[in-house]
Amino acid sequence: MVLYVYALESLILAHGDCDGVCAASIALAARRNAKVVFTNPAGLLSELKSIEAGSIIILDVALTSKHKDEIASEFKRLGSRNEVVYLDHHPLPQGLRVSRLPVKTLKGARGACASELAYAYFKDDLEPEMSRVAIYGAIGDYSDDTPGVRRMLEKWDKRQLYLEAGILVAALEGVRRRDFDFKRSLVNYLSENRLPSADRSLVETAVRESERDEEMRRLVKSLVKTRGKVSYVVNVEWSLGKAATYARAYGGTIVGVAADEQDGNIDLSIRSVGLRSLHRVVSSVAGALGGIGGGHANAAGARIPRGMLSEFISMLDERLG
Repeated sequence: MVLYVYALESLILAHGDCDGVCAASIALAARRNAKVVFTNPAGLLSELKSIEAGSIIILDVALTSKHKDEIASEFKRLGSRNEVVYLDHHPLPQGLRVSRLPVKTLKGARGACASELAYAYFKDDLEPEMSRVAIYGAIGDYSDDTPGVRRMLEKWDKRQLYLEAGILVAALEGVRRRDFDFKRSLVNYLSENRLPSADRSLVETAVRESERDEEMRRLVKSLVKTRGKVSYVVNVEWSLGKAATYARAYGGTIVGVAADEQDGNIDLSIRSVGLRSLHRVVSSVAGALGGIGGGHANAAGARIPRGMLSEFISMLDERLG
């Protein structure tokens, strides 16, 4: 295990989607000597255990029910000597309150994404124009209708920012999910408040992904399977979130699932309409199968052991009933 030791620096732990990348860019603009590491809910505990010292900023990484007590203990260990900042917008596991965690945090308006929270938290250390990076993250996370984002948008031509956000989202989806070097370079680029459209390679990647979207959408339509209230696709080499959304749409169900088999695990993205607690259902089902899960009211993710997909789909359908 590699131990991160940062006596004079900060370590930024961030999710690798658009919101996580933008939030990390904002934090890096405020903490120039920080190192950026990408993680996810399944990997957060091991990352925390690998840190020996130094201040830590955690952005857009949900806490899972399975690891909540151990993560709270790690927060206490690390926070006893250094600053720990936790900025996230996912619903907390039942029985856990962020106000009781030994971390610095910021409670935003309902629906505020990590990028908006990061901008509000670090605002005094930022150029005001970094607000557009927060807006990119909010658009990418479908969280652009909060009071805070609406106020920020008043200072910009929103049409231009939606174009920039679209380029950013498409470019991120056009590279491999685990291409962390690309994402780190993108964080550095955005932390300097540079436009996505000003990077020709980024634009080209986004255009290629947009062209590919049509092909992959049709592929999902041809491959989707349905079980009760759940539609699903497996190993479609595309954005898991998009694949889950279109699986739901083409399967005509309230929930769509996209599964990606990786080594000994299956990574899952789950999308729904009209539900209030998809994250809790997914967390419960994944936990029963030896995995972990969580997310939002209508968008969630999970990781389960390989070979358990059929059981996951069946149990998910059962719980929805």
